[in-house]
Amino acid sequence: MTTHLLVDFGEVISHPQPPAAMRAMAEVLEVPGTAFRHRYWASREAYDRGLSAHDYWQLVAGRPVRGEQLMLLRRLDIESWTHLNFQTIAALREARERGAQLTLLSNAPSDLVAEVRGSAVLRRLFPLMLFSAELRVAKPEAEIFDAALALAEVAAENTLFIDDRAENLHAARGGRIRTHHFHTATELRTALDGIDFGVPRQRRPWWVRPRPAASRIRPTC
Repeated sequence: MTTHLLVDFGEVISHPQPPAAMRAMAEVLEVPGTAFRHRYWASREAYDRGLSAHDYWQLVAGRPVRGEQLMLLRRLDIESWTHLNFQTIAALREARERGAQLTLLSNAPSDLVAEVRGSAVLRRLFPLMLFSAELRVAKPEAEIFDAALALAEVAAENTLFIDDRAENLHAARGGRIRTHHFHTATELRTALDGIDFGVPRQRRPWWVRPRPAASRIRPTC
């Protein structure tokens, strides 16, 4: 029986990173867009595993980055990943109201971790939030799933892992965790609606249900 939802953050809870954000960061460093994107992702895994922001941006820039320029890059990067998908959040909130236990599991650097942990919306939704920068291990490694299940105190067979990346889903299935490949919030809501989390759905009392619209047809004499 599924009782636990293990949920990714980037491009699931948040919308995809806007292309304009990449351009803005590239402009700060005066690096061409294609070269910037390559450098950004080449060092991202180390950043997700706990590399400092100073060291990460120095690798991206290929030179020392300090002061206001470093602070601007850090702010732009955080903002690019924190456009929340409230349709996804609503679907997960409904599942929680029906008894699902929720855990957030994300590959994320320390800067982003602090921002996500500071979100009142996400704190209310996820009693447990786990991040690669703190665990020092990242998806798709098996160890991060083992750690998440141990900290959530839930068995693999009772867990559904929700992520947008095929390699992460494949790794989770290797640990006997069922998976949902996230594409849209609508698809996720449909999938979750089909799961019995153990708490009956609540029907609103008749006195709080919306009344049918009054007829606009006038009676004839």
